[in-house]
Amino acid sequence: MIKESYQQLWQDGKKYLELRYDLLRVELLEKLSLISALILSVIVGLLLGIIAFTYASVLLLLWLETLFGSMLPGLCIVIGIYLLLIICVFIFKKQWFINPLVRQFSKILYAEKQPEKEA
Repeated sequence: MIKESYQQLWQDGKKYLELRYDLLRVELLEKLSLISALILSVIVGLLLGIIAFTYASVLLLLWLETLFGSMLPGLCIVIGIYLLLIICVFIFKKQWFINPLVRQFSKILYAEKQPEKEA
């Protein structure tokens, strides 16, 4: 009788550990897919932003060329704008990039599961 209850306890414990392992794998897969989607959307957003920024720069350069009659002042102004943006990004990189990414990653990694409502 006692031997059978120990065997049943062993089987239940083994089954519990298997289920916990499966749950951990599913949660890990879910979190990795969310992180992958976030990284992919950031990459796509950056690429689209670079393309838009390049077109805007060329447009500004052409407009400044017609305004000044020469391309050299326009190039100097556009390069100055680029340098200003690089300095701003360097100064504010933590507020603009690092903190939002860490916040998003921590939301994904440490999200609490909502109990499902029974219908």
